[in-house]
Amino acid sequence: MVRIKSRYLLFNILYPNTPSSNPSDPTIPTHLDFNSPTDPAVTPQLLASLIRDAVLLQFGDWGSGVTSSLSVKYFSPTTSTGILRCPREHHRLVWAALTFIKEILGKPVVIRVVRVSGTIKKVEQEGIKRAKEEIRLVRRVCFSRS
Repeated sequence: MVRIKSRYLLFNILYPNTPSSNPSDPTIPTHLDFNSPTDPAVTPQLLASLIRDAVLLQFGDWGSGVTSSLSVKYFSPTTSTGILRCPREHHRLVWAALTFIKEILGKPVVIRVVRVSGTIKKVEQEGIKRAKEEIRLVRRVCFSRS
C-alpha cells in the first residue's frame, strides 16, 4: 500500500487597501491595517473553494485533478492565518494559485505563503512564533508612541 504524502502551507491574508486606513491618524500603526482581521464570513470551506477555483482558472482541468485532495486544515479570521494541505508533488502549483487570488468577498487581498513543511506540527510552530513576533512588534510600536 502506498502512503499519500502531503505538504502543509502556512499562509497569511493581507489587506493592502483597507478602507479604514487613515495615514493622518498617528495612533493606528499601518502594520495593523495591513494585517487586519478577516471578515468572519470567510470560512475554511470558502477558502478551499476559492483556491480550487484559482487552480482551475490558472492550470485547467489537469491542475484541478492533481490537487483534488486540497483542504484547509485551519483558518483563524482574527489573525488571517491559515494552514492548507495539498499533494506533495504539486504544492508549488497550489502556491502559485494562492498568489493569483486577488480578492475575497469583494475585498482586495494579497495571500502570502509563509512556510511549507511536510508536517502540520512544524507549520503550527511557525504560525505561533510569527504570531508572538507580531504581538511584540505591535506592543513596541504602541508603547513608543505613548
